[in-house]
Amino acid sequence: MAALSNILAVEFKKSEQLSMTKSLSEYISTSYAEHPDTYQDDFRVLDELRADIVSLEPHQNALNRLLKYHAQLVFIGSKFPIDTGIEFPWALVNSTDKKMHSFRNMYYERACVCFNIGAMYSQLGNNENRGTPEGLKRAYAYFQNAAGSFQHLRDAIIPELRIAPTVDISAAALTVFIQLMLAQAQECFWQKGALDQIKDGLISKLAGKVADYYDAAFEGATHSTMSVLFSSAWTSQMQAKAFHFNAVAHYRKACECISQNKYGEEIARLQTAERLVNCGLELQRNLKETVVSDLRSLQTAIHRNLSRAEKDNDIIYLEPIPAEASLAAIGRADMSKPIIVPEISNPVPLMNEHNMLLGVPLFSRLVPFAVHQAASVYTERKERIVKEDIGGKFDELTGVCYSQMQALNLPGSLQALDQPVGLPPALLQNIDDITATGGVRALHEMLETVKTLSRQNGAILDEIFEALQQEANEDETMRKRYQGRWNRPTSASLTVTFVEQGRKHRDTLETARKSDQIVQNKLDTLLSTWGRSLELLSSGKVEVERAVPNSTNAPGSSDPEIVDDLKMLLEEVDQMIKARRIKLEEIKRIADEDDIGPSLVAITNKLTATSSAVKIEPAHFEALFQEQLKKYDGYKRLVKEETATQEDLLMAIQASEIPALLLETNKAFVASRRSNAVVHQREMALQNLEAAYQKYKAILANFKEGLQFHRDFEKILVRLRDNCRDYFFARKMEAKDYLS
Repeated sequence: MAALSNILAVEFKKSEQLSMTKSLSEYISTSYAEHPDTYQDDFRVLDELRADIVSLEPHQNALNRLLKYHAQLVFIGSKFPIDTGIEFPWALVNSTDKKMHSFRNMYYERACVCFNIGAMYSQLGNNENRGTPEGLKRAYAYFQNAAGSFQHLRDAIIPELRIAPTVDISAAALTVFIQLMLAQAQECFWQKGALDQIKDGLISKLAGKVADYYDAAFEGATHSTMSVLFSSAWTSQMQAKAFHFNAVAHYRKACECISQNKYGEEIARLQTAERLVNCGLELQRNLKETVVSDLRSLQTAIHRNLSRAEKDNDIIYLEPIPAEASLAAIGRADMSKPIIVPEISNPVPLMNEHNMLLGVPLFSRLVPFAVHQAASVYTERKERIVKEDIGGKFDELTGVCYSQMQALNLPGSLQALDQPVGLPPALLQNIDDITATGGVRALHEMLETVKTLSRQNGAILDEIFEALQQEANEDETMRKRYQGRWNRPTSASLTVTFVEQGRKHRDTLETARKSDQIVQNKLDTLLSTWGRSLELLSSGKVEVERAVPNSTNAPGSSDPEIVDDLKMLLEEVDQMIKARRIKLEEIKRIADEDDIGPSLVAITNKLTATSSAVKIEPAHFEALFQEQLKKYDGYKRLVKEETATQEDLLMAIQASEIPALLLETNKAFVASRRSNAVVHQREMALQNLEAAYQKYKAILANFKEGLQFHRDFEKILVRLRDNCRDYFFARKMEAKDYLS
């Protein structure tokens, strides 16, 4: 029946064979910390489903294959991000050059498959025998299903695409397909009404709505941006059909006029119908023979009735014939609408072992990607609390403690007393640590690496913004040059997300650069103030021991009781700082084990229990985040307690809130040693080496943090750049289509 059809069927989009196994395996391995071999059967089935939709024929079995694969794409969309590194190749519909438009975009694949579902429904409708009531009913349903598929694609899938759609799946093109499918569905209903011989007035209203749908399709298809898609044969048929059914509407209304004794109006409507059918026949050069035949049959009927009506009026009724413009508008009876089958709109609840069409969902054991994203958000907040609100505060407290101890020349003075010859064990450990971590040379190398990474990240951002601006300029130039022909969406309307992300990343990079400069200033200060001490520590134990004075035979003594009191207080300081480090490690371990995955999955399952179409966002888990983060409130209070404890302990060394003996402990000890020049020199040497080491460790930690930030940030920027490149490629292909 298709060869003799007087309607239009949408062609399939063509694709090529591909395998998703390698890319999805790599993604599972790196992002889910699971072994991909667990999902070998899922990979195999998915690749088989994909292979089964490359070559299609208009048949229910082929439709079932499309629906099954589409359902799996919907489901795995909750398990994987939109870009897993797989490039999906699809040619434009009606394309003659077979050129593939490929994008690393899972939604693009889903969009093209959904398009082919709509095309399949249209071809199934086209193949029905519309000469029988049963065939008409089936065709009527198929065309409404086709319209529903295209509408779902336009309204639900394309807005989530994140790239500019190719011209054949653009909103404008899909609107044309929707109107065309509704026109053909309405035509089937009209034809069934004619076969059932329903009243002329209702037939007229049905025909008028057929004409409206064809008119809307023709108007969209003849827009300059659509010329690459719709041939003159298609647009001519849409226009001819609009003329045809407007003529039918007036013809049937004229038939109704006879029963209402409106003989003048009857003639006016027949004359209008004749004019309209003649307009349709003027397009016959580009029309199918079946469409021309329909027009000629209608023309014959109109001509026969018009001749009779004019003769009767001239002899019998003598009624005036109203002008066409004065005729009342014919009402409309719309009996068609887009019907989206649940297998397309919400397939996931239907996927189970009892559903022979869709089957069970693949990768069902994988945690949903939305949960993966939400877990990342929670982890980021948790780590910020541990790092800044707890660890950062602990570091500040320790820094204040070391600073005040240094001002009191501690613990260097005690080390000089306890070990007048050689190097104290703590200093030996510091020397080993600096040797292992690279010393001053490592700090300079890390500084240069941080600068290099920062410049590279800045260059990536510059590349993104320059490319966005260049694409926008090219679009504006073409818009001015071709004016009415260049009506695709503006660049500004499509790149809002890219620009916002780019600006946010630019602000983040500027903040990071300010932090980098602060660390560099710290390094400059370290080298200018403690450079000689650091060089000495980096030179090894022998050189340090040679440089630190010995005080074996130096005169002078210290009160043993005073020394013991001071040692006791310093031991408390050491224990406090050690306990703080142990507590921080404990907090970090608790944070590492803090897994809210099961809770996230439970919430996700609850949200999607009734519909898989629910878009899961991290915001859905905000209440859970707030509740789970409360477990760290106790550690925040611990920081305040530590602050108070440290203040009391330092005051015990230098202030006035302890017994009189300890008030003067440090002052007396320092005074007892001050008269001995050799001892004083040893004390200062040891103290300077200790202070230089502590400053070195702090800056080393700053550089490590900066390096980690810039490396992680680079990955984020590269992903944004790749997404922008996909967008640029799509726009270039779209531009070529507009100009071809």
